[in-house]
Amino acid sequence: MDRKTFLIGVLIVTGMFMTLLDTTIVDIVIPHMMSAFDAKTEDIQWVIIAYMIASAIAMPTVGWVGGKFGHRNTYLFGIGLFTLMSALCGIAPNFQTMLIGRVFQGLGEGLAVPMALALLYEIFPEDKKGLAMGMYAIGAAFGPSLGPTIGGYLTEHMDWRWVFYVNILPGILVIYFLTLHLENIKEENHNQNFDIAGFLLLTISLTSLLVALSKGNSWGWHSVRIVLLFYTAIVTAILFIYTELKVKHPLVNLKLFKYDFFTYSSISRVLFGMGLYASYFMLPLYLERLRGFSTIDAGEILFFPAFLTGVVSLITGILIDKKIIGLRTAIIGGIVVFIYGTHLQEKLDLVMGKTQIILHLLPWGIGMGIFFPALAQVALADFKGELLRQSSALQNVLRLVGGSVGTSLATYILTTKKDTHFINMVERVSSASPQITEYMAKAKGYLYFFRSTNLTMATEKAKAILGLLFTKYAYWLSFKDVFFFALVCGILSLIPAIFIKPKEEANESKG
Repeated sequence: MDRKTFLIGVLIVTGMFMTLLDTTIVDIVIPHMMSAFDAKTEDIQWVIIAYMIASAIAMPTVGWVGGKFGHRNTYLFGIGLFTLMSALCGIAPNFQTMLIGRVFQGLGEGLAVPMALALLYEIFPEDKKGLAMGMYAIGAAFGPSLGPTIGGYLTEHMDWRWVFYVNILPGILVIYFLTLHLENIKEENHNQNFDIAGFLLLTISLTSLLVALSKGNSWGWHSVRIVLLFYTAIVTAILFIYTELKVKHPLVNLKLFKYDFFTYSSISRVLFGMGLYASYFMLPLYLERLRGFSTIDAGEILFFPAFLTGVVSLITGILIDKKIIGLRTAIIGGIVVFIYGTHLQEKLDLVMGKTQIILHLLPWGIGMGIFFPALAQVALADFKGELLRQSSALQNVLRLVGGSVGTSLATYILTTKKDTHFINMVERVSSASPQITEYMAKAKGYLYFFRSTNLTMATEKAKAILGLLFTKYAYWLSFKDVFFFALVCGILSLIPAIFIKPKEEANESKG
């Protein structure tokens, strides 16, 4: 492989990294947006939801768009749209403009990320596919992981609008150099009609599902709105499948699932993604809200497992290329290490120091670094043209859906279990128990003698402090429940992974 191909790969990953960075970097500036636009909490959430939905809608179109306009052009259009809309979001004078910018940003990401995966797989030679997937895994891991860190730094030292401006220069450079040095791969005689019916049905289904998952906790999982959204998502999904099996040129070629390696790897990806994003979402909350770390400190803690994911991804890709480890071995090994990492997350407590927390998170990062390059290579197999684009798009849609389900379930577990644990503690601990009696005596004595508080007020304050301690402990136990959920998802993802037989290995066994 020549140096030019590697540098082109770096540019492709850089563009993809910027789009994935925006899946989390905006979270940190939500309070600033609320103040700047005088927006309510329930309204400002749509800044995040709109990006996610627009991305999900654009991804399935990559198969048709890439064939019609070429792989490079589709990728660059996605990056260009994302970059332009980043500028619009940065200068947005009101909430409506911000929302429009985020929608089109998401559309850009939805085109760029799947096409980045397809391009990397296409331009790298056969004996360097593992390296290509390792590079892709770096962008996929670093983007979401570094979002809070970069967002916190920019907000603290510059201005919250810089979380959008930061995308502009890299975006321009990626477009400029790839236009000069990357050939546009375009299918000749691509005269397929766009599957409008399939697109509309899938758009309605994905939008309904993602809105329901995003708003379920605030609207109520049993509310009429959420139930109707889930019902709509299911019905339109069934109609979509029926339509795709009937039309000559489907938006999503469901025949991909006739390949066992694709089906099993897809199931494993969804389950693994549920556990991964449950941890992704909860770790910043644990570090900042429960433990009291600053945004910068929390970002530094989360940087180390993300960095390790990147390093291990490259190493794994190289080892796969050299045939030192097999694809299925890497997938299963990565899941096992990930399971151990989530088990260590269960052990995070209320007093653990910064270094100890980092050490507990490292296996989690290593597991991701082993798993993702191998799984991506298995899912893409030796597909060409439209099947390659559609496989890439489907893998990214499944990543998004799995992540959304995992995040929603993690939020549900955290909120419901916190109340349950609090009630259980209150019921178990009698006010006459020796521990409570001793605590109340010490607390009242301290408040009475050292804070010049009268006895009645000291008693009430001691009870309030005890309630806060109970609440914090219940919150911690609910985090442990979420990390256990992530562990279970990891274990479940291992089951389909065992049955994955990469295409080349299957061919060898037949021969």
